[in-house]
Amino acid sequence: MLESLNRALRRIVLILFKYRILLVILISACLVWAWIFNLAAADFIEGGSRPFRAAWNGYGAINVAGLTIPLNLEGWADYDYYYISWADQFLRGVQPYTTEFDYQTIGGTVYNIPYFFPPLFLYLCAFGRVLPIQPFGIGLVITVFGYLTALPIYGVGKYLSDNPHVGEIAAATYLFNPIVLYHTVVDWLNPAPFVFFVMLSIYLIVSGHRVSGVLAMATAAMFKQTAFVLAIPLVCFFLRRPPQKDVAPETEALQEGKRSLPSDKLDLRSFSKIVLVVLLYAVALSVPYLLDPLNYGYFIFQRAGAFLLTDLATPPGDGLPMTLAVILIVMHAPEWLIQGVNLMTYYSVGLILGLLPILVQMLIEMKDDRNLTGYWRRMLYLTLLLLLWIHLFSPRGIYKYYLVALVPFFSILSSTTMCSKESGEFRPSLPMVVNPFVISILIIVPDRTIYMLYLILILLSYVFYRQLGLAYRLLGRTFRRGMNGLRHLRGHSEPPSSSSTLAEGR
Repeated sequence: MLESLNRALRRIVLILFKYRILLVILISACLVWAWIFNLAAADFIEGGSRPFRAAWNGYGAINVAGLTIPLNLEGWADYDYYYISWADQFLRGVQPYTTEFDYQTIGGTVYNIPYFFPPLFLYLCAFGRVLPIQPFGIGLVITVFGYLTALPIYGVGKYLSDNPHVGEIAAATYLFNPIVLYHTVVDWLNPAPFVFFVMLSIYLIVSGHRVSGVLAMATAAMFKQTAFVLAIPLVCFFLRRPPQKDVAPETEALQEGKRSLPSDKLDLRSFSKIVLVVLLYAVALSVPYLLDPLNYGYFIFQRAGAFLLTDLATPPGDGLPMTLAVILIVMHAPEWLIQGVNLMTYYSVGLILGLLPILVQMLIEMKDDRNLTGYWRRMLYLTLLLLLWIHLFSPRGIYKYYLVALVPFFSILSSTTMCSKESGEFRPSLPMVVNPFVISILIIVPDRTIYMLYLILILLSYVFYRQLGLAYRLLGRTFRRGMNGLRHLRGHSEPPSSSSTLAEGR
């Protein structure tokens, strides 16, 4: 008995030692997140009356080296106005996806609270509402999901690089990211649960757990519709044969000079099984709403609608989403150009024109079981491009908090090596630490009418990541040569020591 206990303790100590850096990151982040959460909770209580209570709205200014930088983090009162109201309606027994559910009376005033998410987010709100820490229960659940997302991010980063330190950096840059800290820990907005299940899905699938990974992605889609788009790279992966263990260095296809690989061939039978599992799971989660499938589909896929700018001279008000046309309004572009981009966005023309090339790239990407990590780096890179384009040309427009979904990809794909399919040595580097924060600051700090311009620059930086990586390496070499030259000159300019002078005198 004592010997088995000693073995168990020894095993625990070895595990703790192995993951000591990750544990330090997680514990440090937990303390920071708890501190910020408590500040937000206190601010929420003092931030007005039901249903307009909210923490700090993100407006203000900071002083950096005597320079005043205005802030517009774009905070919202969705937590009190929508999430708590939805939970109260559901707990009272009002059926979601009905007209009755969309209206609630508070203090004698009727408020319109339309619900157009899949059902799991409503269940999360209801669960948080019954926790004994009101009115913060839903916020706590959202925050916990946001915090736990660091674990699959670590796993994916470690897998893609075969280096645990790269995974640790990815987890740290996510946990301390300003977009996540504000929109998840302060404002308690909705992306966190679905982002957790998206990253969990990716980690499970790259780890070889196909069915559980697919179910995790289906769970994400039942929290928020954006996950349907993120399932596209998984569809491309599952259309091919499952990865085989102990793949030979040279396959028969390559020896015969063929371009295709056995691992890249279609496997529709396995794909159909996966689709069946997902459909059964989605149906189970959608009961009883599927009794009226047209109404259910309308609320989830059409109710939110698209956003068309009618005033092409001034940016939309604070409560409205941003579209690409707003940048042109701010830049005083010709009206015909503004209207053209406005209509292309509203009718999804711009969205489709950008998505098709990316989807084709995903479909034709060759899956080589001898370099699965390279394949997944490429697929996640294309997924990030897909997400960036969707947010730029979303017919509904976007708010800053939508971009919480992109932060895990910024943290993982933070250097040129992590965006590349080629194999090589993956070591921690300065860009892995700096880039996610620079990207996030370019999104969260600028005014809401212009930050999409920086989103375009971020997209271009990922499109041309090879060229930027080459420029970074050239600058690094030039800097090192310059420093070596300075040290060399300093060595020649130093006066001779007394001992050497005496030696010369002799």
